[in-house]
Amino acid sequence: MALRYTLPLGSKDTIKNLVFTILTKESPLKLVELTHLIRRRYGRQVTFQAVRKAALELVQEGVLKKTIKEFSINKEWIFDAKKQLDALYLEISREHQRPTRVDSIKGEVSVFSFDSLNQLMKFWQDIIDDWFEHFKSGDPNINAYQGRHLWEALLHPDREKQMMGRLKRKGIISYTLGTGNTPLDNYIGRFYAKIGLRVGFIPAKSLVDRTYYVGTYGDMIVETKYPQELATRLEAFFKKANTIEELDLVELSELVNSKNKVQLTVIRNHGMAQQINNSIISQIGGT
Repeated sequence: MALRYTLPLGSKDTIKNLVFTILTKESPLKLVELTHLIRRRYGRQVTFQAVRKAALELVQEGVLKKTIKEFSINKEWIFDAKKQLDALYLEISREHQRPTRVDSIKGEVSVFSFDSLNQLMKFWQDIIDDWFEHFKSGDPNINAYQGRHLWEALLHPDREKQMMGRLKRKGIISYTLGTGNTPLDNYIGRFYAKIGLRVGFIPAKSLVDRTYYVGTYGDMIVETKYPQELATRLEAFFKKANTIEELDLVELSELVNSKNKVQLTVIRNHGMAQQINNSIISQIGGT
């Protein structure tokens, strides 16, 4: 399946096409969320007003459906479209697969479902291990990561240290941008800096930044969006502990292992990975 869909709306890089592409993978979304994703994923400095105009025009044309505040794909329009859009209808309507191994990743875009946040994170770590095993001299050597609360460093510090040490030995440069601003977030930042990552913190200003987690591994992008209820619980946990001594690892373990439907998207696209790298590195202030 093509990573970026082109509608009969002119150039594939128009705001309309970018809005449509994002909604094929994440839906429904608010206008502010669409604006942030276009800026982060595609490096386009679009305005909120321009995204609003594009989305409303797509509603008028029957491509999108609008509720009070959110936009989603109009599946009836897809069903009646040409063969290319029929294939897209099947893709966005199908059951997301549950991975058993990293080789479950197929094609340019793969979407996986998990029953807990910890299940998702373990598979994410397996992806990093697999990237390391197949990394060759001359491959793109940037690893950039952004997330609100980097809780995996609290539950799996040895695994994180081992993974990052292996990447460093192969000449891979790793960047981490945290968007949380609690004492625990600062502790995690110091941990990552100590094991060799280039770390920065910019507190999140939008809902998208509070729920969106993304990492790049060469030309591969791994991303997820936490369910709002789970993100709220995680936020409360991080705000509760002012010192590392107050940290309740049992509570954190129960939270990330609680039953929650979460999805992970794996994208293979060199240009998009570079755009995400540039965005994260520029915010950290790296070179």
